[in-house]
Amino acid sequence: MEFQTISVREFNEYRKRPETWVIDLRSKEEFEEVHVEGARNIPYENLEMYQKYLPKDKLYILYCDRGSSSLMAARELSKEGYRTVTVVGGIQAVLQNVQKH
Repeated sequence: MEFQTISVREFNEYRKRPETWVIDLRSKEEFEEVHVEGARNIPYENLEMYQKYLPKDKLYILYCDRGSSSLMAARELSKEGYRTVTVVGGIQAVLQNVQKH
């Protein structure tokens, strides 16, 4: 199974879907400092441990700081049958986009 990369604009559309879960892969401290509204925090290093609690009927939008951890996580989860997309540029791109508006 493959995963997609999406732009910040696409992210804003995807996250409105009812079957979508937004997963922030950064540390708990980074998440508490700033995160996307509605996101769930699962630090990348804990993903394997939490994976069994993630329903396979959801679409997972993954983001990290700049995009590299979410790419690896999307690849790993998609191999296990999860539908995943990852935000290009991570939360840094999301925050830059928000500040422009």
